[in-house]
Amino acid sequence: MMLINLNVLPTTKMITGIIIFTMSMILLIIMGFFLPYFNGTGFLRKKEHEILKNSKNAIKLFETEWKKFLKKDTYLIYDDKIDFQDLVRKGQNKTKIPWYFFWNSKLKSNLQFNLEQLRDYEGKILIYNLNFIIQRKIKYKDLFKKHDLTLDDDQQTAIITDDKHNLVVAGAGSGKTEVLITRIAYLIKRKDDIRPKRILALAFQTKAANEMKERLKKRYNIDVEIRTFHSLGNKILKDTSKIKGLKAPKLEYETDRKYQIYIQSLFNKESAKNKTFQNTIVNFMKHFEDDEVIKEKTDFKKKEEFYKYQRNLTYTALDGTKVKSEAERKIMNFFIIHNLNGKRIKIIYENPANWMKYKKEDGTDYIPKPDFYFPEYDLYLEHWAIGKNGKVPEWFSGDNPTKEYTKNMNIKKEKYKLNEKTLFETSQADYENGNFHEILKERFITALKQTKPNEEFNLENISYEELVKRVWNDCKEFVKKISMNISRFVVIAKTYRLYPQDIEKRLKNEKWSKKQIAFAKIANTIYNKYQKGLEKNNYIDFSDMINKAVDYLRKYKKLYNNEYDHILVDEFQDISAQRYELINELMNKNSKCKLFCVGDDWQSIMGFAGSNLDYFINFKKYFPHPVRTDLTKNYRSIKSVVNVGAHIIKHNKGQILKKTIPGNPKLKETERPIMVYSSNKYQYLKYYEQIAKNCLEKINEMHKKGCSYDDFLVLMRIASENKMIWRFIIDYAKKLRIPIITESHKEVPNRVKFMSVHRSKGLQAKVVIVLNVDKGLYGFPCELENPDIFMPAIENNDGLREEEERRLFYVAVTRAKEEVIMYTQKGSESKFVTEIKDFIKREEL
Repeated sequence: MMLINLNVLPTTKMITGIIIFTMSMILLIIMGFFLPYFNGTGFLRKKEHEILKNSKNAIKLFETEWKKFLKKDTYLIYDDKIDFQDLVRKGQNKTKIPWYFFWNSKLKSNLQFNLEQLRDYEGKILIYNLNFIIQRKIKYKDLFKKHDLTLDDDQQTAIITDDKHNLVVAGAGSGKTEVLITRIAYLIKRKDDIRPKRILALAFQTKAANEMKERLKKRYNIDVEIRTFHSLGNKILKDTSKIKGLKAPKLEYETDRKYQIYIQSLFNKESAKNKTFQNTIVNFMKHFEDDEVIKEKTDFKKKEEFYKYQRNLTYTALDGTKVKSEAERKIMNFFIIHNLNGKRIKIIYENPANWMKYKKEDGTDYIPKPDFYFPEYDLYLEHWAIGKNGKVPEWFSGDNPTKEYTKNMNIKKEKYKLNEKTLFETSQADYENGNFHEILKERFITALKQTKPNEEFNLENISYEELVKRVWNDCKEFVKKISMNISRFVVIAKTYRLYPQDIEKRLKNEKWSKKQIAFAKIANTIYNKYQKGLEKNNYIDFSDMINKAVDYLRKYKKLYNNEYDHILVDEFQDISAQRYELINELMNKNSKCKLFCVGDDWQSIMGFAGSNLDYFINFKKYFPHPVRTDLTKNYRSIKSVVNVGAHIIKHNKGQILKKTIPGNPKLKETERPIMVYSSNKYQYLKYYEQIAKNCLEKINEMHKKGCSYDDFLVLMRIASENKMIWRFIIDYAKKLRIPIITESHKEVPNRVKFMSVHRSKGLQAKVVIVLNVDKGLYGFPCELENPDIFMPAIENNDGLREEEERRLFYVAVTRAKEEVIMYTQKGSESKFVTEIKDFIKREEL
């Protein structure tokens, strides 16, 4: 028998090596046999000449195109760069040596030289724009200098960068508007001579557009088309009407104020007469505190997590009482919306009853809290949690929750009997029947007659007006301003090109909270009437100006064809769907048109008007292959303000990561803590009076030490809505003879400016004072302006309400050059203050 040594068996690698070696030897033998024949026929010489020729032609083609490009003396845009890189790749492919020339060292040498040339060109492509920008900075140094101030390196780079799609990511105080203005001057003054009429600059506000025009004219004697988006939309509508012989639609509401007044009139008319509409508002009030879509069992990985979630849920009744189930809320609301014999029914939720005290199995005393107590009649209502199936909900705790619950229920019932207390009862089974209100009414009246058999009891619904007075304060304040939120809902819907029928479909097909559904139904009722009125009379509003302009640009292909070579957009972080579409349609009209957008995603605060931050932070999704440049230096603020601003935004997920550093040589090393003054006054009027008084006294004190009045900027999350605080501000300003100006961008000298944070954007002051940095209706985050209710009017939005509120807080803080002062109420302090705890110094008022 032959023994095989397994250790010396050939491996796969060994076999492969043997095969390759054998084939190579065979190939050499064949080549040695046939080479004389090929040489004799001139095949190899011909092939060698062809390879060299193709390689040289590829290099020549690149050199020809590259020289043509260099003569233009222009920026290398992405598409052209790809074309040049493609030429290099094709040349490299044509410069590869075939396998059958492995022996030809001369050919190898020639081709290697060509490859090195191509690699050199590849390097030139990569560094071209870097060198171009450096050269342009030298060439246009006079343009980048104004008086004794020169634009910094980042700003110059942003101006010169000239790809098809350009995004300038700025920070607070980084001179972004200055960059945009100088960019326009650069375009016109460079040698390729862009004609001013082929440049379009877009701003969001008329004031900003006018300031840009004035600065361009004064500094560079340049006139270009600078418009707001609405102004451009209106121009497109008028031009289309003239060209096509159409009747131009008329702008019905020239100001936001007129529009809001009209929406309010529609709301008042409906709410005064339409009972169905009133019921819709009441339904909204019932769910005012329901901020989220109630989660279901399938939303949780483990049932224990679902049970815990259900046990922790609370429900807010119309008067603000927190109860533990939807059924208990229905009970509470039933007695709030009814009067008994013409008077309000007094009802107390879970009031401890000492007379029911008993010992639990572990020997400890237990004092039950009856679900509802009617003190005027010494009457109790218990709502038992046992459903139609004879069981308590599955998330109740315990080994046998139904058995334990029933045992305790029977103990309580016995206590009612022993103490001769009148009790009437409902159960989850009653609630599930669907006629719960009728059951409640019948059993309540029956119980009342038990306590006072000789009296008549009349239970009647209160009026809609009376109910609005009766609901809890935050809800009441919201309902008073509900028409304002309806007007915003309509504007937001139109920015996403959503009309009443679209909203109805979304409510039907998508998942929303009861609160969102209730408000959307209110808003959509008014939206429907409003839109029909516009269409009937050939009217438009501001939103329609843009939407119809987009429609016309799409419909009429020659309209505005090849109109603009450069489009520049200021404050791009506030772009909305309709504005994006308008820009995109204009860009599509000229394939060579370039886009230059400037903005700061950290200052995106126009969500209430339909802006969508996704267009900024995911810019490349909407405008392919963009070039991003950053403005990193803050020339406005001291070091500590710059640092705290960056720290605020760190808590947001939806942002572009960027570096911000102080740029002002006089301020960049200065650090001061943010002063936070906390009030112990828990009654709102006293709190507002205290902070108004302290704020104005501080201004007075600092003024006496040399500060001008216009060194101060006093901000509130919501200014005009909070009448209470305004009263105190005006009173104390008069007493201290401090001149103030409110809610205005007018440059009135030597005045203390008081305004909302939204209106302060673009402003700055030596000292910024922020009032009411609390949670609640008027604070941070603000609950009066509740973006959750606008979600059915918003497409492709993450709904990160808190993130926009945090950005608004960032805007408030970064208006300051040197000092920030905040006022807050103990026990109600905003979470945003807690987030910057390492940067603040606290004092009690």
